[in-house]
Amino acid sequence: MREVYTKNSKVYIGLYIFFIFGAAMGDYKVLNTALGALPKVISVGALGLAVLYIFVSGNFSRLKEISRFGLMYSSIIIGIILCSIFIWILEFQTLSFIMKGVSKISYQLLNILIVLAAVYMFQEDAAKYTFFGIAGANFVIILIGAATTGIGGAIKDMFANIVSFGASDVIYGSTFIRAIEIHDITFVMGVFFLYFLFFSPGERFRYLYAAIALFLFFAGLKRIAFLSLLLASVFAIFCLWLGPRAKRRTLIITAVVIVIFCYIYIILIQKGLFTQFCIEHDIELNGRERIYDYISQFYEVSPSYRGKGYEFCVQLLKSMRGTKDQVVAINAVHNDILKMYVEMGFWGFAAWILGYYVYQTHWFITRCGEKVAVCFMAINVYMLITYMTDNTMFYYWSSMVIRMLPMCFFYAPIKERALRHTNVLQMSKHEKRIYKKRQRDLKYEKPPRMKAI
Repeated sequence: MREVYTKNSKVYIGLYIFFIFGAAMGDYKVLNTALGALPKVISVGALGLAVLYIFVSGNFSRLKEISRFGLMYSSIIIGIILCSIFIWILEFQTLSFIMKGVSKISYQLLNILIVLAAVYMFQEDAAKYTFFGIAGANFVIILIGAATTGIGGAIKDMFANIVSFGASDVIYGSTFIRAIEIHDITFVMGVFFLYFLFFSPGERFRYLYAAIALFLFFAGLKRIAFLSLLLASVFAIFCLWLGPRAKRRTLIITAVVIVIFCYIYIILIQKGLFTQFCIEHDIELNGRERIYDYISQFYEVSPSYRGKGYEFCVQLLKSMRGTKDQVVAINAVHNDILKMYVEMGFWGFAAWILGYYVYQTHWFITRCGEKVAVCFMAINVYMLITYMTDNTMFYYWSSMVIRMLPMCFFYAPIKERALRHTNVLQMSKHEKRIYKKRQRDLKYEKPPRMKAI
């Protein structure tokens, strides 16, 4: 019996895109209000496809390196769970609170399994097919929203939103803009833009996909994401031009700087300096400053602070609903860095952030190579800025895509532009610079421990 390869199978590809599309349609506000996270279950079909393929074909190639990615990603989540359980016991939390917290973080393990399944089946093409599914849902949501205002009105509102740079009066004055303001998908489009522009060398239509991602990014405009995208693009360009040794140093230094920055950021919030800066410079926080100020009474920036356990902040804000203590009408902290510190404590936060940035960066450098590590860090520089004022750290699509894309780049064939001349004496000055850089890179590159199969 001839084996069916999922990477080239229209049936597997079509089903996978359908599962992602169906799950992403759950982000449409009408469905999201009615069904919550339930539509995300559809994406589990991708995991079912991979299991079916493995059992039918008996093809266990790639499982070894795929499982290594899985162990690395899941170790961070399991660490959060174990640290939280320790804190919950010390805080004498109820069993129902503990189970709620464990269930809220454990779904990330399922998210990781879906990522591993997609990359196992399609290797570097998993990024493209995931993009098709999510972007397809995004376009359908835009069309549904445009049906209420008409195409002309939709274009007018979208243009006004971009020109005003997401001004609150424009957003709340347009039913169309509110309908297409899909937080998770909008943030993800920025990640896809970075990937297709800088890290998909073998993709024929990479610039077209990057343009589509950028359009959808602007359609659901998030101001903090715009700054994130700009910084991450500059970081990617800078790192990709560096030689292998300089790449390794820059990546590790960046990871350490992020750790230090996050602690400084928490201190600035705790002392009220961050909100004061935003107010003085007319930066809209939309009520976030009241949440930050309220939560500041529950933690301290000190090695003796042991934390409150995962999901404490959400439960705290929920418990205030309808009472005189309610500061805003939302249950989210809108600051993942602060949230993780309050919940994980001084040392738990240190373990988590060192693992997330320093350990994972070193892991990618040694096992996948410097270029893949640059992809990982560029994406995480983008996401880090969003963590400062939003809840993107454990958003479903954000979590999936930031794990998937470095893996896809690991499997992507690296294609260097062929030089016009092979003889150095015949090369132009520009060609000679490129040739010399490639020779230096070959000399100082460290072969990665893992090989893409």
